[in-house]
Amino acid sequence: MRKYETLLIAKADLDEDQLKLLLDEITALINREGGVVKGIDIWGLRRLEYPIEHEESGHYAVINFEAETAVVKELDRVTGIRDEVLRTKTLVRGSK
Repeated sequence: MRKYETLLIAKADLDEDQLKLLLDEITALINREGGVVKGIDIWGLRRLEYPIEHEESGHYAVINFEAETAVVKELDRVTGIRDEVLRTKTLVRGSK
């Protein structure tokens, strides 16, 4: 398994409970697919450098996890169809 870091930007109109539910669902997805979540760092509400889908700000969170490549592909697919998610970026943080 490789180490990954995903930066997630969620819509600003989510309240704290909705954001927590979204992150819990993403964590459950990673675990269900065979990955292991090492930590979640919530940066909070921040202004975006440029508008994304007409949004000026968003909730930032960084998810650190270990998983196979297939888990990252599924994570990208699921977050891509979620209305609450503005953008994600996943980086490899280590070798196998």
